[in-house]
Amino acid sequence: MKGYKEDENGYYTLDSSGKKWYAHPKGQLPSDLFEIGIISRSAKEREKFPTQKPEALIERIIRASTDKDSIVLDCFVGSGTTAAVAEKLGRRWIAADINKGAIQTSIKRLQKLPDMQHGIAHYRVNNYDANTHLERRDIVIKKYGVQTDRQEAFFDGTLDGTLVKIIDLTKPLTPLDIQTIKDELENRPDESRNITVFCYGINSGIQAELKEENRRRAINKIFARDIGSEGVTTFEPASAEVNFERDGDSVTVTIADYISPTILARMDIDRTIFDEQIDDFHAQIDCVLIDTDYTGEHFKIVESDVPKKKEDFVDGEYTVLLPRPDARVAVKIIDMLGEETEITE
Repeated sequence: MKGYKEDENGYYTLDSSGKKWYAHPKGQLPSDLFEIGIISRSAKEREKFPTQKPEALIERIIRASTDKDSIVLDCFVGSGTTAAVAEKLGRRWIAADINKGAIQTSIKRLQKLPDMQHGIAHYRVNNYDANTHLERRDIVIKKYGVQTDRQEAFFDGTLDGTLVKIIDLTKPLTPLDIQTIKDELENRPDESRNITVFCYGINSGIQAELKEENRRRAINKIFARDIGSEGVTTFEPASAEVNFERDGDSVTVTIADYISPTILARMDIDRTIFDEQIDDFHAQIDCVLIDTDYTGEHFKIVESDVPKKKEDFVDGEYTVLLPRPDARVAVKIIDMLGEETEITE
């Protein structure tokens, strides 16, 4: 302790005072000010994510507030710093983010950790599998809390004082859909409520036209809600054809085909996002993960294929060693929209 003298009993005395202090064995109480530097451009932990926090900051918080095997929750995981630090410190963790790019960045970051103590399970809580219009309609009704009315023949219910119309969710909203609603309102001269239209995708120009029309209308304003942009999809899940060829203590995994109905549907909705067509199915795949001893409970990443550049494709063929001849092999394919497809041998 600077400025103090220690006596034979371990007490410290300041020269100008007769008072004595005893140094606490755990040291000085920590300050409530964290002095931690920013992430340098050359740091290994840097993910080029705009809101990324230093691992040293998160580590200090986790160490101070949790114990070994505690569960750490980060509802806005961003670049995955909290999950990565929690994993390194032996904590269990739950990470969430509405941004698909953040989820993909976090998964890629976690799979680079040398010793993953826990497997990664990825849940898309707003993803639904529906095969008929009624099933897709029911998903929207339950998701958004639409109040149904069995006596109503045209509209699907009410929500927050508005009439609700659920358009065919296998295609984007069109001017014809809007005109059909207007025609119905013409037959209801006493109806003054506004209308909420649920759809999956909106053709260009419709939102601007509705905004302008709503500005001029006193009643029966029409508001379109794109459930796809709100993170909800009712399209069928992606599918993959994966071949496994064993040879002694190794196995060759080949991805023969992959198709994502969600990606193909989005191509039809907004061709400014994707190219006109996908000539190579590999273009849909963001990364490939392989577990050579899959138990069915946790996915342990043994081999990963994550292209370094956005324009690069995954290889699609991998030869990996098996821990034992009867080991179960599993492949996880994550596409450009963050959807996971898991195939086991």
